[in-house]
Amino acid sequence: MLPLSVRRRSVCAAAAGVVLAASTLFIAPGAQAAPMPIDTPIFCPPNIAQIGVPFVPSSGVYDEDGGSYTVSITGALPAGLALVERTGLSPKITGTPTRLGSSTFIISLLDQYAQTKQKTCFLDVVPAGSNIERIGAVDRYAEAVDIAYANLAPGADPVIYLASGENFADALSASALASQHGGSVLLTTRDTLPSSTEEYIMRRSPSHVVVVGSDNTISESVVAQLRATSGGSTITRIGGVDRYETSRMLIDDAKFGAKASSELFVATGTKFPDALSASPAAATLSAPVLLVNGTASALSADEKALLIARGVKSATVFGGEDTLSAGLKNDLAATVGAAARIDGVDRYAVSAHTVAKYFPAPVAPSDTVYLATGANFPDALAGGALAGAKHAPILLVSKSCMTAEVATEITRLKPHHLVLLGGPNTLDATLGTLPLCS
Repeated sequence: MLPLSVRRRSVCAAAAGVVLAASTLFIAPGAQAAPMPIDTPIFCPPNIAQIGVPFVPSSGVYDEDGGSYTVSITGALPAGLALVERTGLSPKITGTPTRLGSSTFIISLLDQYAQTKQKTCFLDVVPAGSNIERIGAVDRYAEAVDIAYANLAPGADPVIYLASGENFADALSASALASQHGGSVLLTTRDTLPSSTEEYIMRRSPSHVVVVGSDNTISESVVAQLRATSGGSTITRIGGVDRYETSRMLIDDAKFGAKASSELFVATGTKFPDALSASPAAATLSAPVLLVNGTASALSADEKALLIARGVKSATVFGGEDTLSAGLKNDLAATVGAAARIDGVDRYAVSAHTVAKYFPAPVAPSDTVYLATGANFPDALAGGALAGAKHAPILLVSKSCMTAEVATEITRLKPHHLVLLGGPNTLDATLGTLPLCS
């Protein structure tokens, strides 16, 4: 443990009383007000440092609004870095890294009431001149929060789409729309709002929170937590009897749905891999992603009605015929006039082919390519809103290597920033050298 005491102005409750909304809570004479839990956010330093290059994060390890904390580090920082005190400010982790490698450590805050708060952080030291970066957190819920912070615009968030972190379907439709509305995708469990998600919403006070899915996917207890957390945010649930109706309802919503577009992307609602790169590609055309039953031989009447009402003239389906049937693609073409398929031998090939079609080199204006694991869905779906907002692609990779097709796309795009979505347990920092899978 590396303790460091940092004194800031106190946030003790008033002895005489606490005003809450329009009423007053009186504390009996001599009684002690219960200490408030630590609500100050902890900030991990940037996930990537370069050997021999001074590492100077722009912010300290916690928000500098209030509190009096002892800050400590559990676990080893990379060689050459240390927690450094700053008079009257939050301390920083800074220095010059001297050794390559990956470190995991915990930042802890201790207040005057012996209450604690912790956050797990990752930091990779890579060769000087590397273009690799990382947005990584301890779990999928905290990861989505860190991605949302990377997507921040000045002022409050206009909208947050809250989707299940336990199932991919609703987040897939939401990811494409979030970038259209300048928002982010956060994840939740069915019955409890994760602390990282709750803290973000409390701190950012978004204008709107859209709960994506029925109460079978996100329960009313989570909505109740949202109402208690989000301050003045309006909370809207958009959910149907199944993932397919939810997708249609979300696209068709007048306020939070898809903007006008003659293009439509179509993905199966039963398998996630082939559509993981679709959201940022859809953003290039302001197109929504519609989920369908890929095993069906034709569109449903409700799906056809949506396409006709939106004036869709062209559709693109993702994945092979084992993912989305030939009959369904043919019915799409008959309904809207044209339908194309993006396919490949595996999820990585579909990802590379998607990027090849929708992202000509160079990747302007963001000059960034995002990498996500192809083994699971949360990082790519939360990252889809960020990538869409930055007009940048997402490519799928394995933990420590990539296919030749993916490496070819990265080389073609010549990004200045190659951003890993996920911690070191998910993606290795050595991916910056474009290692090929054997």
